[in-house]
Amino acid sequence: MKIFLKNASGFTLIEVLIAILLLAFISLYTYKMIDTNTDTKERVTKEDQLLIQTVTAISRIDTDLTQLYSPLYSNAKFTPGTDPNAIYQDTSTPQGLFDGKSKNGLIIPQFFSEDKSTLVFFSASNRRKMADSKDSRFNWIKYSVRRTDKSNDEPDDRNLNTIGESEIVRQTIATNIYSNDINWGDVKSQVLLTHVKTAEFSFWDEKSKKFVGSLLDLNENKNIIRAIKLNLIWVDEENHEQKIEKVFRVLYPYFNTKLDDVKSTDAYGGNGAPPGIPDPQNPVSPNGSDGVFR
Repeated sequence: MKIFLKNASGFTLIEVLIAILLLAFISLYTYKMIDTNTDTKERVTKEDQLLIQTVTAISRIDTDLTQLYSPLYSNAKFTPGTDPNAIYQDTSTPQGLFDGKSKNGLIIPQFFSEDKSTLVFFSASNRRKMADSKDSRFNWIKYSVRRTDKSNDEPDDRNLNTIGESEIVRQTIATNIYSNDINWGDVKSQVLLTHVKTAEFSFWDEKSKKFVGSLLDLNENKNIIRAIKLNLIWVDEENHEQKIEKVFRVLYPYFNTKLDDVKSTDAYGGNGAPPGIPDPQNPVSPNGSDGVFR
């Protein structure tokens, strides 16, 4: 005996094909959407890569230059003259990396700039990477520009004749920092920024009130730099030149050590005490007969 069930009909072949076709369209749309988002992310990241690298490089330079160190920022240079009993005999010619001592007995590191794209200085920006190491918080730092060492086998769809072929490198020495024999050729270089066309340092001159291109133009202030300006030109992924002008200022407060030195000399010399400072050579002050200012 045959039994017939109601509503036992299934999907027809046409309905199955239509369902498969719809699923195929949905899958294709989803794949394209994901692929487009991935391509967009890669394109934006590639476009911003040099910009991010530039910001990171400027931040690194800023950390180093704002912490330039020299005792001359707070004390005048010690000049004992011909006194044979002087602890330190100063000379007119600098000794290696250092140029005499300050009045509080600290040696004075020099700043060096072989050309407009090179700068060597003494900084307090070092941080120990290992506990109980011989590194101090002070270090010698060198910034320079060199030609990019690019392999001929490395593909590049841009014209190398129109892009920046140089890079900014940073070198640092944190051990044996008081040695006058430093060979920068043996120091490992850290590449901060690539595709650089030009990078030039200039220095603030307090007398002329403008930036000058050489440390020698600062004369007696060549070891107490107040501000450094960096003019940088680099080329982005679209082969467009990008220009950055950044001024770095030293974190030390401003002290006129030369004027302080003159005042202290007058206070204990034959020219009389500056206003407001008691004169030990003359206990009777204009403000009272007992030498106490009221």
